Amino acid sequence: MPELTPNNKDSASCDEFAYAASYNSGGMPAAKGGLNEVTSGDKCVQTYATRSTQGEWHLYDDIRTAAPIWKEVCGRSTMSGWINSGSMAGFPGNFSAPGKFHLLDKDEYWVAFPEFAHCDASKAIVTCTVPKP
Repeated sequence: MPELTPNNKDSASCDEFAYAASYNSGGMPAAKGGLNEVTSGDKCVQTYATRSTQGEWHLYDDIRTAAPIWKEVCGRSTMSGWINSGSMAGFPGNFSAPGKFHLLDKDEYWVAFPEFAHCDASKAIVTCTVPKP
């Protein structure tokens, strides 16, 4: 990842979807009410994110693991700490903590990304350009 060069003091980070502290997370055990439990994070779509230019980043398939089949209930991605810490920058505080945008215990939620609506995940290699807002 370009942002993790030896001259940069950034470090590798990891993020997951659905949000780790939510009941939709693949890591939340079914015995505790989890809705999408997986036996290992390896069962999630595996990706990595890297910055292309200032304000633009790309998500790539992590070829160290099996290709996604697009029936996975979770995803996890390796990225720089800088990308990870800024990914939810539009939300004040922690997204799942009390505030204007928050989840309460066992709240259901749906996240939609209309920018990806034109993407075709049926191909062996998914390439999709997402327009900037």
